[in-house]
Amino acid sequence: MRAFSYSWDRVPRTSLALFLAGVFCLFSTVGFVGDIAVLGLQPKIRLVLSVLVSGGFAMVYAVSGFRLRERWWMGVVPLFIVHFTVQNQIARHWPSWPRPRQMDADALARMTDRLGSDGLAIVFATVAGYICFLIFSITEGRRYFRVHAEMELAAEIHRVLVPPITTRLGGYEFYGRSQPSGEVGGDLIDLVGDDRGWMAYIADVSGHGVAPGVVMAMVKSTARAELTSGRQSGQLLARLNAVLYPLKKPNMFVTMAYLAENGQGLEFALAGHPPILHYHAGSGEVSELQCSNLPVGIVEQTPFAASSFTAGPGDTFVLITDGLLEIEDKAGAEFGMAGVKAALTQHAGQPLERLWESIVGAAQQHGKAGDDQSLLLVRRRSASTDVASAAAQGAQ
Repeated sequence: MRAFSYSWDRVPRTSLALFLAGVFCLFSTVGFVGDIAVLGLQPKIRLVLSVLVSGGFAMVYAVSGFRLRERWWMGVVPLFIVHFTVQNQIARHWPSWPRPRQMDADALARMTDRLGSDGLAIVFATVAGYICFLIFSITEGRRYFRVHAEMELAAEIHRVLVPPITTRLGGYEFYGRSQPSGEVGGDLIDLVGDDRGWMAYIADVSGHGVAPGVVMAMVKSTARAELTSGRQSGQLLARLNAVLYPLKKPNMFVTMAYLAENGQGLEFALAGHPPILHYHAGSGEVSELQCSNLPVGIVEQTPFAASSFTAGPGDTFVLITDGLLEIEDKAGAEFGMAGVKAALTQHAGQPLERLWESIVGAAQQHGKAGDDQSLLLVRRRSASTDVASAAAQGAQ
């Protein structure tokens, strides 16, 4: 929710009715102004219809703008044509009376009364519209600031639950950050362990807003409880699935990727998540670590497979969410794995923080992101990387 976005779909019907009533009252005055312009020389039925059409179409314009938002013109332009046509048909069927060259006292009195009534009607409609807008503003203002305060609290909780990662454990270094598309994101990056063994993982809860943020908090608390209890990393996905499946909404799920060092080597697993990229420092090539598992929370009982592999000194691993991969340029082409691989290959020798900025920067130059963007980097340290990191810190 990029800064708090006001959704008209969630405005209570009573408040929306008040707003539309205010719009009707305000723009109905156009009909009375039209009557004054012709000195009241039109049939009363034409005056009534003009008032109703002016106020009614104004409400339709407003509703069309609510629904179409950035594409408001797609509704307003055809509505204006219809509005103009209806007004012309009314004027055609009930034309104004011819203006007399001379007026007797009775005719002058009738015209004065008619114009006076129009003026009073304009004042009444304006005051009524103002009252409707005032009540609407007070009611919705209170609701907005209450929801805004709740969103700020949720955003603060998200910042606490998903802090940046920058640390070293054993022979590895880690750097990662998560950027939500709004105040509350559904992405999670985490690192659990010590020099004897660790797990770095990234997760993406389907959807946007507070509900995915709550599920994300459940994922982190469950994962940490499992990993700190001494259970093997290979059991994590199955345990998460068992805990989350009965607690989440039916249409929600979690994709996940992890990389773990258990003292005997490296292990990885994916659950419906994009592959982990493995940059081989020795050859300069980039490979994809893939493992076919369903996302967490799709099926109540399902097995999750994990695989073991080895890494050489200086090798770098990229765990990423699809929020970065799905960024599109103006032509609709996604940044994708190809974009990440290109940035990784070009900047692989940089310290992890700068490598992170290079990859995310390349994605942002490609196009505008519409989803949470999270990136977690893991590197097996070598003598050369330690020297490079020391040199970078000295330069800063």
